[in-house]
Amino acid sequence: MQLGRSMQRILVAVDFSPESEAAIRTAFTFARAFDAVITLLHVHELPTMMNGIVPGADSAADAQLLHAAAEAQLASLRERLRERDPRALEGGITIETVVEGGLPAEVILERAKSGAFDLVVMGTHGRSGLRRLLVGSVAEAVIRGALCPVLTVHLPLTVDP
Repeated sequence: MQLGRSMQRILVAVDFSPESEAAIRTAFTFARAFDAVITLLHVHELPTMMNGIVPGADSAADAQLLHAAAEAQLASLRERLRERDPRALEGGITIETVVEGGLPAEVILERAKSGAFDLVVMGTHGRSGLRRLLVGSVAEAVIRGALCPVLTVHLPLTVDP
């Protein structure tokens, strides 16, 4: 986003977690303020790792199933957003949905660049220590590689009494 230019396109990375739902709510706040278009992007990893290990594994069929399931989840999410805040969608906020296969950070960065997005909004799970080392941080990779601003949303930790 350049100085003096309004925010027109917001990319929201969605993994269907509570953190990504919080990211969507945050993106809506920006979309209302700037009259921006929101694109909800879900990236599923390609199931090629099981080929040769699991008898009968078919990565192409599995990828199609993952893709279809993610599209259905995004459609359901979009409907819930419409029910929760109908005036937001009727008031001019356009929500696009995209599902892609690949490595999440790479796909998010490529989509942000190719789609000329002004802002990326995504949840962060707040992993630390060994879990972060083993799992990695998609949010961190996106922050490091994005050509536009990245806003991360983290839910506050709750402590059971």
